[in-house]
Amino acid sequence: MIPIKLELTNFLPYKNTQTLDFSGIHVACLVGDNGSGKSSLLEAMVWALWGKARDGKRSDDELIHYGETEMRVSLIFQLTGNKYRIVRQRKVGKRGQLVLALHVYDNSTESWRDLSEAGSRQTQRKIDELLCIDYDTFMNSAFIAQGRADEFTIKSPSNRKAVLASILGLDQWDLFQDRARKYSNVLNEDLSILDREIESIDQELSGRSDAKRELSESNVRLAEVEQKLRVAEKDMADVEQARQGLAHIRRGIDDLTVRIKQGESELSSVESELGSYSSEADKTLLETELSEIKTRLSSLKTLELESQEMLTQRTKASESSSRLKGENEILKSEGNKLNRRIEILDTATEPICPTCGQVLEGDSVKVHLTTELKEWRSRYSTQRDLHKKLDEKVRMLDKTLSKLDNELKQQNKLERRLAQVELQISNTAKLSETFASMEARRKRWQDNLSKDCKKLSEMELEKENHLSSIEAAEERQNHLNDLRLEQRICTEKVGSARQKISALDNLVERRKSRVVKRDEVAEQIGIYSELYDAFGKQGVPAMIIEAAVPEIENTTNELLGKMTYGRMNVRFDTQKALKSGDTKETLDIKIADDLGTRNYELYSGGESFRVNFAIRIALSKLLARRSGAQLQTVVIDEGFGTQDSLGRQKLVEAINTIQDDFKRVLVITHIEELKDIFPARINIFKTNEGSKIALG
Repeated sequence: MIPIKLELTNFLPYKNTQTLDFSGIHVACLVGDNGSGKSSLLEAMVWALWGKARDGKRSDDELIHYGETEMRVSLIFQLTGNKYRIVRQRKVGKRGQLVLALHVYDNSTESWRDLSEAGSRQTQRKIDELLCIDYDTFMNSAFIAQGRADEFTIKSPSNRKAVLASILGLDQWDLFQDRARKYSNVLNEDLSILDREIESIDQELSGRSDAKRELSESNVRLAEVEQKLRVAEKDMADVEQARQGLAHIRRGIDDLTVRIKQGESELSSVESELGSYSSEADKTLLETELSEIKTRLSSLKTLELESQEMLTQRTKASESSSRLKGENEILKSEGNKLNRRIEILDTATEPICPTCGQVLEGDSVKVHLTTELKEWRSRYSTQRDLHKKLDEKVRMLDKTLSKLDNELKQQNKLERRLAQVELQISNTAKLSETFASMEARRKRWQDNLSKDCKKLSEMELEKENHLSSIEAAEERQNHLNDLRLEQRICTEKVGSARQKISALDNLVERRKSRVVKRDEVAEQIGIYSELYDAFGKQGVPAMIIEAAVPEIENTTNELLGKMTYGRMNVRFDTQKALKSGDTKETLDIKIADDLGTRNYELYSGGESFRVNFAIRIALSKLLARRSGAQLQTVVIDEGFGTQDSLGRQKLVEAINTIQDDFKRVLVITHIEELKDIFPARINIFKTNEGSKIALG
């Protein structure tokens, strides 16, 4: 990462927008009075990249210039041949708003293209992936901040080794190890499934000997049963013939029985017809019946005339009754009118008729009306008695007519019978011949029926003989049925045992394939287990650290030798002996001078700073040579104040020695004698409107 341009507004001491252009600067010195904002300038660059500044514990709102509510930092830098811009902006508030944007410069369009994600956290992750370095690693290597030069040295050996691993980009080995673990877990699950399957197959195969024994026993038993069955079937041959004979006799008996029933029916019909022909052939009886029918028909003629006369009387009586009833209804209506007029006259108080308005003369009107009413009532009563008598006569005539109708209904039947009798009398000669033929037919049916009954008796006797033979062989038949049932059961057992053995044979082949698959999975698990160990902190990363430590150690001692005239050197121990005799991975720093090897805490401030500076520069140079982080900038914030003049000279010489390894070397100091030593100078000074930046 090579800074190109830094622009900040309301960040710590900087109020109005200030811009620092690094173009053309290789080694530069940032100078200014204490508190002018030298460190704040570079902290703004760190805040733009990772959202942290100083010790990383202060809130963003504390970084905003006093009295302001918003700050903004924009950093343009170069990385892997591309130019990027990060803009980070913060507003004050309980739920302060943070805006973070990432852009890349598109040379084809000569404009910035947005690479920001949906949220600030996602955008920050993208920036970290782009830089390949996090805040802690940067602060422990490339940024020697004021008061934090010993950040790497004072860490515990394990944490120090973790920082070094991060600087060397060994985090990817953790990803490799995690993948190896996941693959191994999946394979272990597959192995467990295969083991359970093989175990299940073994349990099923454990019954293979029982299945073979069952098949052998079933075959032996089946052979015994089949031998007995052949003997029993031979003994039952005559019984089978008897059964066939019995079935034949039964069919014959059934057919003969049907024929006998048909003959009996035909004989009964012939005898019935003979009886009919016998009565019809009696001419005397037919003539007597003919005379009786004619007499009966003659009397019915008289009844028919009588019925017509009664019907005429009934019609007249019914019409007269209806007429009298109609007249009485009229009389009743008129009588009601006269009665109402008489009632009105009874209620009148003046000699004026209330109905017609005329003057009344005494009771003449009332008397006249009363007389007329009595006449109407007398007539009504007479006519009522008369139509009641007529109704009674109609009812009596209806009963008589009904009886006559019933008798007259026999006339058609008698006429038909009369025609039949007359026809039978005329055919008496022919009936005699038919009767003789029917007698011959009856004799023939009687003879056939007698023969069939005799044959049926013979067949019943033969049936009994067959049944006797079959009943005698019933025990043998039952024995034969039992043997056949047992044969079927034995055959099923043999088939079942063979299927079971065939299935077990298939399981044997399946077990072989499962064992081969299990061995393959186990081999893969072994490979991934070795890869897991190789990718672990004790594997390849440890080897990389082991390879990098000598380089860091040589570079550190080279710089430290220049700064101390060869009086001081450091040694990095990556392993530590335990009381148990084993060794432990560590990263201890051993410092030695003319007085021998001593603990870090026993060295003076100037001496410890030189050691820290040399180690940090060595880490930065190592990181600059590695393509993973692409760190090409080193920042040295103060530290010169702890050195004497000779020590400061040696520090400057050390910086000049490493300048070719970095694209940007930035040194922050307030010491006057150092301002003109560096080829470029960035001046920071205070004003009433905040700190200002000027090149010169």
